[in-house]
Amino acid sequence: MRSHSRSKGFTLVELSSAMTASMILVLGFSSVIVFSRQQLTATNIRVGLSYDQLLIDKYVRTKLTSTISDSMQIFADASAEANATTSTSGTILRAVDADSTVYHLDISNSVLLWMVDSTIHSPIDAEIVDLLFTERTGNHGKILDISMNLCSAEDTLTCAWSITLRN
Repeated sequence: MRSHSRSKGFTLVELSSAMTASMILVLGFSSVIVFSRQQLTATNIRVGLSYDQLLIDKYVRTKLTSTISDSMQIFADASAEANATTSTSGTILRAVDADSTVYHLDISNSVLLWMVDSTIHSPIDAEIVDLLFTERTGNHGKILDISMNLCSAEDTLTCAWSITLRN
């Protein structure tokens, strides 16, 4: 009696099933990789904005807290500054430190300009919108409220500080 030997190899149905299962796995992994890359990009943008916020916080806390409250002047805009018309709220701040250092903060074309005496600094890369300085009187003296939005192409970080100034 002769035995029939079965041919070695895979049938077309088995190959098609294996290829279909492989494609499902490849598509699943590729979608995870694309999603992870998008999340990484968004996280990098937020980290950059947070770093800029940290730099501004350092400037605000170390420089403006040493200013004399009576020396602080807020101007509503550039024309108010040119006319020396001060306000309790505005987009331009001028203050003098105890050692006579003059600080001038303003935005120009969405860039924060921090002028120390006559030297202009642009400490951050993010665009600034809605910069507002507000002066009020608190229990322990004059309080300066600062608010702004740091913007990148895809995200915005809102920042706000309240600083009690020296008398």
